[in-house]
Amino acid sequence: MNRSRRVVPIALAFESALGLAGWALCAWQGVPLASRLVVSSDVLLRSVVASAPMFLLLAYVTRSRWQPLVELRTQVEQLVGELFRGVSWLGLAAVAIAAGVGEELLFRGALQPLAERWWGLAAGLVAVSLLFGLVHAVSPAYFLFATIVGFYLGWLSAFFDDLVAPIVVHAAYDFAALQVLRHAPNNKDPNAEVASCDSASPL
Repeated sequence: MNRSRRVVPIALAFESALGLAGWALCAWQGVPLASRLVVSSDVLLRSVVASAPMFLLLAYVTRSRWQPLVELRTQVEQLVGELFRGVSWLGLAAVAIAAGVGEELLFRGALQPLAERWWGLAAGLVAVSLLFGLVHAVSPAYFLFATIVGFYLGWLSAFFDDLVAPIVVHAAYDFAALQVLRHAPNNKDPNAEVASCDSASPL
């Protein structure tokens, strides 16, 4: 089994483990979860609308010639794009959905409410956004990028008091980003043969 075939089950297992950790933490600390996972047509509509800024951000990062963003794009193409170059759109969708559900259950489902309980809304949102950036920090630029995205996802969760919006936005962005990365020019870095499990999704 080559790397492009291995990466999907590995990513699915990793993201599922994050989701289970989030669920377990919620159960342990008494953080309500089910009430924030109610799906309705209104919830789905606002989630789709909330995805628009992320698609605009992806389009800007993809086309920008600003050097820090060019370097960021090249890094992500080398670390993530190579892993998914041979993966079908169905595999990409599975990874994106798993990342959206798993990471949001942990970060916005469990960690953010706990941080808000301890430090208040603003400080809790900032703290979890920084943590989200740190676990995606393959470079200083990507740390900043992921922190900003984490703040937006956290704001969605706090503003709507649900997890559906951040899950949908996260999954939709990851799927679009993986599609872009899969078709990016081959800029393979010989020193990037081994990527971390967390590098198996853009966010």
